[in-house]
Amino acid sequence: MENEFVAVVTNIGNLLVFPLKELPQLAKGKGNKMISIPGNKVAAREEFVVDMAVLNANQNLLILGDSKPFTLKPADWQNYVGERARRGNKLPRGCRHVQGLKVE
Repeated sequence: MENEFVAVVTNIGNLLVFPLKELPQLAKGKGNKMISIPGNKVAAREEFVVDMAVLNANQNLLILGDSKPFTLKPADWQNYVGERARRGNKLPRGCRHVQGLKVE
């Protein structure tokens, strides 16, 4: 569990990876904020969470989108590691229309 991470991606290409141990276990019926999205963008459905994945520190993260899949190796996705419920960083141009995540 110490080397496990959660990756969260939005439809416009914001990616946040944070340690799984930062995810608190809440009482039934409560929700956890995974990534920060401005309220006005959520209300207008301009931005929303597309996918989440759990990965180990040595696994590749595959970004699925309109074009061919984009692979982030562990050294690359380390640039997107941050604290839970933060905004995350933008993916490179050409990879921002995200449809899903896959772990290799």
